Amino acid sequence: MKNILITGGTRGLGLEYARYLSKKGYNVGLTDISEDACKVYKEAKSINHILSEIESNGSKVWCEFADLTKRKEAEEVVENFINHFEKIDGVITSAGGDISGNDPDASGGKAENNSFFISFSEHENIFQRNYYTCLNTLRAVVPYMQEQKFGKIVTVSSVNAAFGVEKETTYSVAKSSILQLTRSLAKELRKDGINVNCIMPGPTKTGRFLSTLKGRNPHDLAGINSKAKLDRVALPEDISPVVEFLLSENSDFVSGEVIRIDGGLFPQPI
Repeated sequence: MKNILITGGTRGLGLEYARYLSKKGYNVGLTDISEDACKVYKEAKSINHILSEIESNGSKVWCEFADLTKRKEAEEVVENFINHFEKIDGVITSAGGDISGNDPDASGGKAENNSFFISFSEHENIFQRNYYTCLNTLRAVVPYMQEQKFGKIVTVSSVNAAFGVEKETTYSVAKSSILQLTRSLAKELRKDGINVNCIMPGPTKTGRFLSTLKGRNPHDLAGINSKAKLDRVALPEDISPVVEFLLSENSDFVSGEVIRIDGGLFPQPI
C-alpha cells in the first residue's frame, strides 16, 4: 500500500482526500495545526472519530499536530511520518486557506480589509499559511524522495491564482507562488523520477467555505445551490478522484502539470 502524507488533513479538502484515499487502498498520514482544528467548521466530531473512520476502511492512519509555517516543525512531521510508515510515496500539500487564522486552531475569518491594502500582518499570515506551509513541507519531503528515486507530489493552488481578483489579493498571490513552485520543482526533480503536479480547485463546499459566505466574491457564490453537472459550486468529492489519479501509476508520465477543477468556470489558459 502507498503511504501518503496530507497537510491540513483533518478538515476541508484535506479530510476529504484522506477519506477517499483510504477507501482506495492508501495508508494516510494526517497533519494539522491542532487537535481541535477538525471541529472548527463542524466537519468531524474529533480526531479519534476521523482515525476510526479511516481505519475502518482498511487503511493504516497516523496523525500529528504541527505549525507548518515553522520549518523545524515541518521537518519533524516528515521525519516522524517516515519513522512510522518507513517510506513516503506521496504528499498532498493541502494546508492553506484565504482567511487569517490567528487563533491556535486557525479558525480565523476574512480579513477586515481583504483588498490590495490588506494590513501587512494579515498579508504575512495568509502568505505563511499558504505558500510557506507548502514550501516547508516539500523542503522536508523531497530529500527522502530523492533518496528512494520515487515520489508523487500534489500541491494545491486555486483558480484565484489564474486571474485578477478584486478581493483576496494576498491569497491569489500566495496560490500563484505555489503554481510556479510546482513547475520549477517538477523540472528540477525529473532526474530523480519524482512527479510534481498542482491542482487548482474552484469554489468548493467545504466547512470553511460555507462559514465565510458573507465575505465571498460573486463568482464563489454563483451556482451554490445548483444541481447541474457543471454549472455549480463543487463538492469536496469532486476533487479527490483527480488527486488520486496524480498519486497513482496512471500519472507516472505526468509532471509539471496544473489541473484546474472548476467545472469549466474559468476556461482561460493558466
